[in-house]
Formats: sequence, C-alpha cells, structure tokens
Amino acid sequence: MKLGDSNRLLRGFGFARLGVAALLLGLGPLLPQELIPGANRSILALALLTVVVTSGVLIAFTPVIRPLRVAWLVCLLDTALVTSVVAATGGARSIFAFLYVLSVTAACVLLSRTGGLTIAAAGSVFYTALVFGRTVFPLTVLEAPKETTALEIITIFLNAGTFLIVAIVAGGLAERFRSTREELETKQTNLEDLEAFTDLVFDSVGTGLIAVDGEHRVTALNRAAARITGVATPQALGQPWDVFGAGVSLAAIEPEIETPDPRPVWREVTLHRPGGDDVPVRMTFSALRAGDGRRIGLIAACEDLSAIRAMEARMRAADRLASLGRMAANIAHEIRNPLASLSGAVEVLAAGAPGETRERLGHIVVKETERLNNIIREFLEYARPAPLSCATVNVAEIVDEVLVLLEHRAEPGTLKVVREFAALLPWSVDRQQFRQAVWNLGVNALQAMVEGGELRVSMSVTRSRLLVRVADTGEGIPAADLGHIFEPFFSTKPDGTGLGLALVHRIVQDHGGEIDVQSRPGLGSAFTLTLPTAHA
Repeated sequence: MKLGDSNRLLRGFGFARLGVAALLLGLGPLLPQELIPGANRSILALALLTVVVTSGVLIAFTPVIRPLRVAWLVCLLDTALVTSVVAATGGARSIFAFLYVLSVTAACVLLSRTGGLTIAAAGSVFYTALVFGRTVFPLTVLEAPKETTALEIITIFLNAGTFLIVAIVAGGLAERFRSTREELETKQTNLEDLEAFTDLVFDSVGTGLIAVDGEHRVTALNRAAARITGVATPQALGQPWDVFGAGVSLAAIEPEIETPDPRPVWREVTLHRPGGDDVPVRMTFSALRAGDGRRIGLIAACEDLSAIRAMEARMRAADRLASLGRMAANIAHEIRNPLASLSGAVEVLAAGAPGETRERLGHIVVKETERLNNIIREFLEYARPAPLSCATVNVAEIVDEVLVLLEHRAEPGTLKVVREFAALLPWSVDRQQFRQAVWNLGVNALQAMVEGGELRVSMSVTRSRLLVRVADTGEGIPAADLGHIFEPFFSTKPDGTGLGLALVHRIVQDHGGEIDVQSRPGLGSAFTLTLPTAHA
C-alpha cells in the first residue's frame, strides 16, 4: 500500500476510535447496572482517556514516516485496552467483548490478513487469560476471585472462534479491496498515460484536426489546425464552427456521412486567415462516434494545400511550355501541307491555266486557306485561352442545345441521342467554354461512329461535384493511344488537327476539374468531366 494511503487510513482510524469512545461514554450512564455488574469506573475512565489521547496524537501527527509500525502499535494497544474494559465490566459476562471484533476488523484493514489473524490470536490469548485469571491467578484489583464455570469456558472458545472467523473473513475482504484498489489505480494510471499519449499524438500530428459536437461547437483542435486556420485554440474552443470562416455547411455534410455506406466527405475551401492571407485547405469530414457507435459530432482533418497548389502551378506551367514546344514542331508540319497545295495552285494559276482548271484550283485555294485559318484559330484558342467568366447557368440547357446541333449534323436516321439529365441543373461554369468542351466531345463521338450509333449524355451531382458523361458506340481508342489523346496535334484522323480533345482538357483544368476516359476498341468510348462547385 502506498505511504499516502496508509497515512490516510491511520488518520481515519483515529477519528473512528474517537467516535467509538464517544459512543461508549454516552451509553455508559444509560445502561442498567445488571448489564455491567461491579464495573470498575476508574479503569474505564483510564481506558477511554488513553483512547482519546492516542487518537488525538494520530490525527494531529499524521502523516508519519513508518505508518505500518504505528498501525501495529495502535492495534496491539487497542487489544490491551479492550481487555481492560472487558475485565472492568464483568469479564466473561461483559457486554463489551464485541470490541475485540472491532479491533480485529481494524487490524485487517490497517495491516493485512496476517495482521488480522495476529490481533485475533492476541485477543483470544488476552480474553482467555482474563477468564482463567479470575481463578488460577486471581486479579483482585478488578473483582473478587470466582470459580470458572463451564459457560465461561464455552464463551472462551466461542469468542476465540469468532475472532478467528472475523479475521479470516475481514482479512479476505480487505485483501480483495486492496487488490481491487491497486488494480483500479493501475488502470487509472494507464488510462492517464494513454490520455497523455493521445493528447501528445493529437497535438504533434502534422494534419490539422478539429472536433465539433452535435451542436457544431468546437470541442478540440490541435496545434496544426490552429496554425492552418490562424485561429488560436483558446479563441476557438466552445465557439460555433463558423469561427473558422470556412464557408462549409456542416448541416449539409451530415446527411452525406450518415449514408448506408459511410465514407469521409471532403471539401476544398479557401480560408481567409486573420493575418489577411488566404490559404487553400482540403477538409475531410468524418463522424465522431462514442463507444456504442452513436454519433456525437464530427471531426475535420485539415490539410494546407498551398505547397501542392504551387507545385501544381509549376507543373502546369512546365506542361504548358512542353506542349507549346511540341506544338511548335507539329504546327509547322500541319501548315506545310496546305501551304504546299496553295503554292502549287498559285503557280499554275500564274502560268495561265485554262478556265476549268482555273475554277478547280480556285476551290483548292479557298479550301486550303480555310484549313489554315482553322489550324491557327484552334491553336490560338488553346495557347492563349480567354480568362474564365463563371456564372451560375443551367448546364442542362447548354448540353441540350449542343445535342440538337449534333442531331442535325449527322446523317438522318444514323444517330440516336440519349439524354440522361434533369431539365434544370444549375452550376457555376464559363458558359462559352463549357459549351465548347461539350461540343468538341460530341463532334469527336460523331467522327468515331462512321456508320452511325448511339450518343448517350448523362449529368448528375455527386458529393457536390458535377459529373458530365459523354459516351458513344464508335470504334473506340486503341490502348496505346489513350495516354496521348489530350496532347495537342495528336490525332488518328487524316483530316484532324488534334486540338479538339486538348482544348477540352484545358477547359476542364481551368475550371479546377478532372477528365477521365474509358475506351475499348470496337465498343466505344466514354469521357467523364468532373467539375467542382467553384473554381478556386
């Protein structure tokens, strides 16, 4: 047992002894003379005075350095005092023999099971000596010598057995109490260590963590979250979620988390920190649940995307420069063919070609000039894009207009268009560029379906992102070409410039979205555009 616990038990034992002494002092005058025949009041007074003085010393001078020795001393003293009280109030006939039981019980608590058995043995010896001392060794100081009766002999054995049973039972209970207490203290220590370790990990992890309760009030955040958001921990604790100014509605996120297949929900936002600088942050929300599985709040993992965005910008710049380098090489090849046709036609015209030939050469000049103009226009659209002008528009109306134009462009009866989207689907996009991207995908699909087929366009909103899927049943794209289809001037068509899909890719990137393609030769292709709610 710890030193502090032993001292607390000694102090409590001192108060208990004072309580028992006060109880006996109060009951003494009220007891009939028959219950305490021939009581020696001088010995009683001396015993009570000893209890009061020693209890006062225990209370006043606790804690002590060696409490176990003091406990042994007090228990032995109490056994002797109980013996004197029993002797002064009738010996074997004394009603105060029960005080031995209290003494044994106290020894089991203060010492151990062995200590309780030792005090029980000491009490039995004292009590037996007291009874036999009346006849074998008469104690005339207490009362006149008398003969020991058979009832007194039986009482000796009964009391000794009672003391022994009390010592065994009380000692077992005390040992169990001590072991349980030590186990609880060990578990408490381990729990405190675990909590300290958890707090250390919580504060040391590089990802920002913010916990909110069911009322969307901040209950915890670590140092990384305070650094990313710019809001100090004391200023955030107990405050509503809006204290971070993230612009994310937790009420809209909760239904997404409580789906049958719960998954973390993430948002990319721009935080306006108190210092005035803005930082792009990805917030991943998960349910915060108690041990019984009940959701008690949300936890948001914050990740500063500043370095990633800067790296992405550098990669886009490098990719743009690399693309321009490849385009510079390819554009010369693309322009060379129409220039050669124009040069040959002009030379023949200058030499005075006949009328029919002159007319045919004129058509060649116009056609090749238009081809050159288209190459230059598409090149400029890709290399020098106009800045985005995003506004909330009905993208379903834009896509439907494009599909109507595509239906009129195809041969009658060869194209089946399937629309899988609602009539009203508002989203924030650049109207002209979004229309251009859908048009390029549609034209590319028509060119892939030489003998006609099905063009299926579907749109939906999933996890606050717009999904636009354009699928055809054309000839498909070979696996070796899938990695190059978005490169400028890469085309498998004889009359293609290779800028259509490259322009779609650039438009999607400018909107902060992604484009994915799935294709199998002979089974068709499917392009999926994923656009976020707003472009940061």
